Amino acid sequence: MRALGALRRFPLTASVLLVLIGTAVLTGTTGADPALRREIGAAVRGPVSGWLTSAAWCADTSSLVVAVLATVVLLGPAERRLGSRPALGALAAGQVLGTAIGLAVVGALAAAGDTWAREISGIVVLGPFAGVLAAAGLATARSPALWRRRVRLLLTLTLTALVLYSGTTGDVVRLCGWLLGLGAGLLLGPVQEVTAPHPSRREGRALVAIVLTVTALGPLLAALSRTPDGPWAVVSHLFVSAPPDHALLHAVCGPGGDRADCRVLEARARLTGHGPALLSVLPVVLQLVLAEGLRRGRRAAWGGAVLLSSALSVVGALVVLTVVATPAEELPMLGVRPGSLPAASVVAPLVAPLAVLVLLVVTRSRFDVRARPGSGRRWLLAAGLGITVVAVAYVSAGSMVSGALVRPPSAGALLLDLPSRMLPPGYLGEIVPRLVSLHGSARLLADWTGVAMWTVLLATAIFVVRPAPPTGDAVRARALVDRHGEGPLSFMTTWVGNRYWFADDGAAVVAYRVVGGVALTTGDPVGPPAARRAAVLRFTDWCEEHGWTPCWYAVTDEVADALVGTGARRLQVAAETWLPLAGLSFTGRRWQDVRTALNRARREGVEARWTSWSEAPLALREQLARLSEEWLADKGLPEMGFTLGGLDELADDAVRCLVAVGRDGEVLGLTSWLPARRAGRPVGWTLDVMRRARTAPPGVVEFLIATALLTFQEEGAEFTSLSGAPLALPPGSGDGSGLTRLLTAAGRLMEPVYGFRSLLAFKAKFQPRYRPLWLVYPGTADLPRIAQAVSRAYLPDLSLPQAARLTEALVRGHRRPVRSPEQPAPVRA
Repeated sequence: MRALGALRRFPLTASVLLVLIGTAVLTGTTGADPALRREIGAAVRGPVSGWLTSAAWCADTSSLVVAVLATVVLLGPAERRLGSRPALGALAAGQVLGTAIGLAVVGALAAAGDTWAREISGIVVLGPFAGVLAAAGLATARSPALWRRRVRLLLTLTLTALVLYSGTTGDVVRLCGWLLGLGAGLLLGPVQEVTAPHPSRREGRALVAIVLTVTALGPLLAALSRTPDGPWAVVSHLFVSAPPDHALLHAVCGPGGDRADCRVLEARARLTGHGPALLSVLPVVLQLVLAEGLRRGRRAAWGGAVLLSSALSVVGALVVLTVVATPAEELPMLGVRPGSLPAASVVAPLVAPLAVLVLLVVTRSRFDVRARPGSGRRWLLAAGLGITVVAVAYVSAGSMVSGALVRPPSAGALLLDLPSRMLPPGYLGEIVPRLVSLHGSARLLADWTGVAMWTVLLATAIFVVRPAPPTGDAVRARALVDRHGEGPLSFMTTWVGNRYWFADDGAAVVAYRVVGGVALTTGDPVGPPAARRAAVLRFTDWCEEHGWTPCWYAVTDEVADALVGTGARRLQVAAETWLPLAGLSFTGRRWQDVRTALNRARREGVEARWTSWSEAPLALREQLARLSEEWLADKGLPEMGFTLGGLDELADDAVRCLVAVGRDGEVLGLTSWLPARRAGRPVGWTLDVMRRARTAPPGVVEFLIATALLTFQEEGAEFTSLSGAPLALPPGSGDGSGLTRLLTAAGRLMEPVYGFRSLLAFKAKFQPRYRPLWLVYPGTADLPRIAQAVSRAYLPDLSLPQAARLTEALVRGHRRPVRSPEQPAPVRA
């Protein structure tokens, strides 16, 4: 029954699978027969009919398996998003046009004299890949923003890498089909508005990890390919060294041959077996481990990736210099194609790792999750000890089997030979170990020493890649927050990125960040009431002693009053929406919208579920992550930080999440709540993250907030804070000064983009009390620096292109009506 249901839902996908498998079974071939390939395949000088008929056959059994998987994974979702008939049109057009364009590109390059294109111009292309990829590319335009970006990046990088490294005509055709589908999607327009790509910090980490993964696997896959012909295929020789031709070896090493060239070929002839094979793979495994660390935001993984990319760039530069300095007639000795290498091949070993290095440097601020203090020292100790053990074993064993080496070595010679054992085999045949092993135990030692050293590095990398539990100042600050963190922003003291100042007696703590010489606090000091006022004055003096401008940001009247008489000035920057829970009930006309939201959720079967990030099932966490990333991607704006939380802040077990789930299990909305504690007991909760799915019915966010208020009331909490909205003040707030008017104008300017004023109006549905949040600063002359510091704190990753797109969004936003507060954009509090 399920199979019949799938056939009805995906008739095109089922038909393509039937054609592929049926053709292979009925004809008894997968296209391996040369005569059949020429008849039905697509080639540069082949029949035009082959552009379409080539889709029904595959080159071999492995290609058939890949084609079936691609049809299920790519064409199935495309058919679901586009519909069967549009998907059929995209499949057919993509197969014909993608194949025609790819063959035309290869033919044009071959006619222009390109060596690579001439070599592949005779290849016959089989398989439905161009059409399937074109349909998938078109379907991404109708995909949610998160997956639209991920799929486009992953497939574009993968297909481009295949062209550069493997470089067959089929690779070119597949890339052309994919680009054709992407272009059609951009021209025809998606269902959702295409927005500027502003991934969140978490998503940005994942995208960088994808880039590192693809660039790590590309050369290895080319090396394992039977015929790597791409412009960058020369890089594969850094990983795998093909054994030299026996006739060439006999000619070079025979009478009259060159002894240096003979030594190179003999060394390459020995670079085979399980040990060298592992030595080819382990550096790639290290890059994959670092990519996973990057996905998790580890600063240590970023540092390791930078070091590795730098080393590969240096090696690549040496390769480029070697190739440039080598006469063309000697290049065959390096294991590459006869004749001069094209420019693209010459620079490939340098360009690929250098591009990754530049990307890592540009995105450095995204990787701020520190390792456990002392992890670097422990890793150096463990790795150094392990490598020392391997080195001692190598020298000892090498001395014992010296007779099996070409030249009996000394201990010093063995140590000098050790680094070359870590290089992947090949290296264009130029880097040959000083000591050439002949046979037996010496060969075994040479093959496995490098593997042992790489294994040590991988095994000890856990010290710097694994997550670090809070220690030191972070633990002290968390203890104070748990005992005395009753302020609306107190829990934000514990967030990553803060620095801590403690009172002399340790009774109070101030969380702050230094941005451009400005010490920017995260709310009020945390501590007993008697210690907070003294902490305000002492921290202010301490900042001035260190040459920083003290700036108390988003603080309550308590801090502002403590600085009266010191010459400090205050400016209201937000209004906290505060709700006492005693006697709260949703009765009366003013609560009509909230009651309507509760009743609608009940009718439509929407359920509110309490959870925490660590307790949530993996499937639920995936939905929450997708919801948050798609929301941010659809807004097309840089992610804001500082006092605005995101998914990273949900990982704390003290943070409670309330999720709206529909009848079908789909997540429709999310709110997260930060605890406010007094004497270790929660006395209040502050709203932080707020998300609403695009497909959610109206009133989902109101339903979640109302449910949370009732829950907290039942639990005996005293208050709930819906937090504040930056640059948005309720009517009648402020002192009417020029600065207040300037702040109001800034809020009005940012409204079409971030909707802070609409957010404040939305929170007014819950009849809150407004409590001012202040910016307290030394003097008017400091305001430009403070404004810049606050902007950088909220938008730490803002680049010049993003700033330009943000300005464009502001201008565009003022040309269209703003969404009403009754239907607010899902904005974080």
